[in-house]
Amino acid sequence: MNSGMKKMLFSLGLAGMVIVAAGWRASAWVQRGDDEIVGTWNVTVQLNDCNGNKLGSTFPSLLSFADGQTFTEDTLNQSFAVGQRGPGHGIWEFRGHHSYYAKQVAFINFTTTPPPPPGFTQGTQTVTQTIDFNDGPDQWTANANVSFADLSGTTYRTACATATATRME
Repeated sequence: MNSGMKKMLFSLGLAGMVIVAAGWRASAWVQRGDDEIVGTWNVTVQLNDCNGNKLGSTFPSLLSFADGQTFTEDTLNQSFAVGQRGPGHGIWEFRGHHSYYAKQVAFINFTTTPPPPPGFTQGTQTVTQTIDFNDGPDQWTANANVSFADLSGTTYRTACATATATRME
């Protein structure tokens, strides 16, 4: 076999491997897998007393999930005084079959007392949630547990929440 023929066969083989690899990656991307959550989400949150009884009105939040299993969050929860709560910083992990676990912590910058209710103590707010993609890759629902702790780490209030989200376009 002459060298020109060898070069041509090598080039065809290399091109075939590139096409197969590109097709494999495109197929994985369509299925999304464990990175399905990556992106920015418009979230509507409803707090409840963990027995399903609503606490107040819904409010919006933005969550931005990144590669590397981190995320940031900001909210317009009217229960907090202006500037009282900082943004949330968190971690996430894929749990399989379009389900994720996420945990975030936000600082409560100063103490308020009622009014307005409910009043918060300087410390932290921690939110842990299970996120499920049941209706496609651009929307999800979540169930969350919320806890508030003072500066010593003592929990003084808990609640639950449900959320719905759509991918920001």
